[in-house]
Amino acid sequence: MSVLVPPPAPVREDPQALIKEARRRTRRRRLRATIGAALAAGAAALAFFAGSGGSAGVVGAGASRPFVDIRAFSREGELAFISRGALWVLDGAAGSLRKVASTTYTAQSVADYGFNTQVSRSTPVGPSGPTLSHDGRWLAYLVTVQNGDGSPSQLWIANGDGSGARRVEGLSVDGLVGWSPTADVLAVIADAKGRPQAVELVSVHGDVRRLFALPASSTAPTWLDGAVWSPNGRELAVSVDNPRPGVSGTVTAYPVGAGKPATWFSIRADRHLADIYGGGCGDVIAQLAGWWPRWGIAFWAIACGASRNLDNTPLEVLTGPGARPRLIAQTLSKPGIDPVAAGRGGELSVVETTSSAGRVYSQGKKVETCTSSTLTCTALPDDSVWSGKTPKLPCLGGACGPLRSPEPGTPGSAVSLEPAWSPNGNQLAYVLAPTTPTDLATPVWYAAHELLVWNRHTGSSTKRASVSGVSVPTWSRDGRDLLYVSADGLWLAPAGGGKPVEIEQPLFSESVWKAPPTSISFNGQIDWTAQFSWSSP
Repeated sequence: MSVLVPPPAPVREDPQALIKEARRRTRRRRLRATIGAALAAGAAALAFFAGSGGSAGVVGAGASRPFVDIRAFSREGELAFISRGALWVLDGAAGSLRKVASTTYTAQSVADYGFNTQVSRSTPVGPSGPTLSHDGRWLAYLVTVQNGDGSPSQLWIANGDGSGARRVEGLSVDGLVGWSPTADVLAVIADAKGRPQAVELVSVHGDVRRLFALPASSTAPTWLDGAVWSPNGRELAVSVDNPRPGVSGTVTAYPVGAGKPATWFSIRADRHLADIYGGGCGDVIAQLAGWWPRWGIAFWAIACGASRNLDNTPLEVLTGPGARPRLIAQTLSKPGIDPVAAGRGGELSVVETTSSAGRVYSQGKKVETCTSSTLTCTALPDDSVWSGKTPKLPCLGGACGPLRSPEPGTPGSAVSLEPAWSPNGNQLAYVLAPTTPTDLATPVWYAAHELLVWNRHTGSSTKRASVSGVSVPTWSRDGRDLLYVSADGLWLAPAGGGKPVEIEQPLFSESVWKAPPTSISFNGQIDWTAQFSWSSP
């Protein structure tokens, strides 16, 4: 027999008490959410703030960490850089600094990748070549045993903010080609038995697809000399030396998707480029310089049995498959020193070098702008005249030998270097520095570098008075700011003029930089661009 129990009588609540309780619960929820967000956002940077001696948003330098002004980089995108032997990412949107996960080689991995088996488990590894994708969402870098034997590297891919770093398994890398200009695909040169062997395409998830490989056997020594992306990201140009008997070198474009390869350049070993070499020296290596809108594929022509021309090298352009190579200029060909700058709209600038100057970076260099319709280049006004303060360098004035620098204010008294086009192609930033009589690329010489901006419409250059000691200026995507190297650190300044701010320091070891930087400099040439990568929003 069931018994019906009447429901309890409703309890009358005090309306004011209900409001107070709701407010307390809301405050508790907000407090929990705030604490959780703060912990999540600050996890990467918390260790660097603690004991740094700096204010919030500024990380003080320490034995294992660089100086970084996080606050000054707010809303400037992603900046990956190498400092204190580690790779770091400064996230301008999140306001955080992250030390990217590193790795150590085990004895097994040393054997797997053909490295020196005597390398111990404690051998340090070094990150190199950080490269952010076209949209800044992904970061690629190499990790190499620092034993100086030219060992190939491991490829690592991380999120753009430096999180989630993971190694691409089973791939030994000779060098990075770079990210596609339009897609999240990375091209690398794969290594096999100590030599570049293939061009591989790597997805952000670590999937590897082979685009091109040298033949397994050949009657002549065959060498893969590099690859470059097409402007639209649909093809990769690949240069091969001695691809088959009787042929010195070829440049072939391979489609990333469907389609057949197209040969752009092929030269027989018994012929020579008549517009450059007057003799019968016909063995030509095409060292690829880039693939540019309105220009085509460009390469440095290295001939006469040389594996590399370290002085003034002929820069050639191929306007299409089968076209005759055309000489643009004589430039340096060492990667990382920006002897060529290409804009998004087909703008082109080169650093011409005189035959007498050769490889010395502080002699005989001048910035020129080039025209695709005529394939000619013209020097900027006064880009070889130094009118600034002359630094006190050893041997200036011939105190140590017969060589003398031209007097300030006269042609040849300056070198102009490292051009960079603004996003709209209307301005060209470049560096002006005094000529030196010998290879004197010391910190004193670098500190004398000035920043100039050439205006296409007026045809004149303007010095940015507030900026000094500049190397490798880089434009923000909106053209408002310039990031540059100065005193072994990275600085940010308004492109139109204004006070600069130091973002990070150092890039190289202070012990190396403050002494004459011979270990990081080749005749004054320093590969600054291998130390950082910036993705501006």
